[in-house]
Amino acid sequence: SVAASLAARVAVASAPTARPGQKRRTAASKRIPRAGYESDIPDTRGQPGRFGDGGMNKQRDGGGGLILPGDDRFDEGMVKGIPSPNNPGGTNGFDPRTGTGGPGQLPGGYEAPPKPGSEKDPNAAFAPFRPPSAYLDEDPEGFLKEDNQMSFLRIRNRAGMWYQLAPILPKLMRSGFLPDDIFDETGLEPREQSLWQTWTSTRGSLISDERFPNEKLSYFDDEHNGAPCLSSLQYLTNEERPAAAEFVADQQFDPEQTKELIRAYEIRRANNSQAKGFGSTPGEIMAFKMWRDVQEVQRYEGMERVSELVEKGKKYAESETAVTRLQALKDAWEMDLADGSDLMEGGLFAKAKADNAANIALVRLDPEELAFRPIPYLGPMESLSVEKVLAVQPVARTGVFNTFTPVGAKEWVAMPAWAALGSAKVPFAILVSNTGKLSGAGDLSQREEPATLVVDKANNTPAPGAYFLVARESSIQLAGGKGAVVIDVYPGRECMDIEKDGKGTVIGKVVLAVRAPGGQDDGMTTDFVA
Repeated sequence: SVAASLAARVAVASAPTARPGQKRRTAASKRIPRAGYESDIPDTRGQPGRFGDGGMNKQRDGGGGLILPGDDRFDEGMVKGIPSPNNPGGTNGFDPRTGTGGPGQLPGGYEAPPKPGSEKDPNAAFAPFRPPSAYLDEDPEGFLKEDNQMSFLRIRNRAGMWYQLAPILPKLMRSGFLPDDIFDETGLEPREQSLWQTWTSTRGSLISDERFPNEKLSYFDDEHNGAPCLSSLQYLTNEERPAAAEFVADQQFDPEQTKELIRAYEIRRANNSQAKGFGSTPGEIMAFKMWRDVQEVQRYEGMERVSELVEKGKKYAESETAVTRLQALKDAWEMDLADGSDLMEGGLFAKAKADNAANIALVRLDPEELAFRPIPYLGPMESLSVEKVLAVQPVARTGVFNTFTPVGAKEWVAMPAWAALGSAKVPFAILVSNTGKLSGAGDLSQREEPATLVVDKANNTPAPGAYFLVARESSIQLAGGKGAVVIDVYPGRECMDIEKDGKGTVIGKVVLAVRAPGGQDDGMTTDFVA
């Protein structure tokens, strides 16, 4: 029949091929009584496993059979060399060269599961994150001196604060216990173990930093609210962390608020150029984040959301400029969202109303308020030199506001446009420390007080009825046989004789003597000249 023919073909195709020099076995030779069990499953080529054969089938020719644990051919070393989650490197037991590969150890001698991206050696399989040992090795309570069973009991019963128990975890790992083993013994999950060590590292950095007040460290003792904030604080730099941690403790931040603070630091670093008016303290950084968040508010969220963010920013702001910038942003939103604004139905009415409310102070100058004259100041009379006088040049004032360009002197003094100054063409000013030392300044020589003399360089022709500044040769002989030059004020008539005798040079006419403010009406006027 067709079925019988098909069965015959299958039997022929599935029959094993005889190897050269090997006799084909008959059906009778293949039927060997089995002591353990009866099965219709055809035998495999080669030696079968030992289950059920009672040791009767000692040798079978051809192929390799299924090898199970318990078989004398089972090679444990081969299994150890196969990579697996607990044996990533495929190592074969303990390595006497490195001292690794023993029970409870991971390849490379690491005592914790790997953390992605933490490779420290390109030739190593991985290098898991390990907190600074300086903080995890501290043991003020002496817990590290206890045996492992006591350590398990202490963690199981939470017999201590989390930062007191955290150093026990590395000690247990060095003893060959993996995080899962510690969890089985204590109930402390591997995630909590990792958190404890992270918190301890961050807490230790705060203890060692003098900028963080130790009395505020207790805020992070609470394992459910304060300590989780340390997970976020670890991402700040050593310069930022102390102030931020103190701010978290002062404000009683929870973990979510601390995450927002860390985000505020990131925003500040990325947008520092926009932080005009905001300081660098944690409160100012939070205020800047609120200022940025207001600018990202969508119109459909309305003024409620804007007001919420602005008030939150004002709560943390520490400077008036930060509060001003936040309020200005809120005012702009109120203008944009008001009835009749261009963002709402009605057009530009609100903006026009705001523009009308704006005001710039406007004043009109009187002619007297522009009546001043810039005078080059040449310093004390005792240090006056010919070079300084020659450098003085006329000053031209232009425009309705009398603008001018200073030339010829480094220092200038502005004086009211008195009538006495009006006649001077090229004036300059000098300081007289004591008018009583002037030789021939009339009534001015009778007063002992400082004064500023204004001299007209253009008018250097002596004449009676005026006073002039004169540089004359002194009787004191200097080195080289030349007399010293003395500068003083003399009447015009005397100046004519000095110039006639060739004993001096007239520098210019003294047009004005200005006294310092004194508040007394002693009859002194600018008309001291005869």
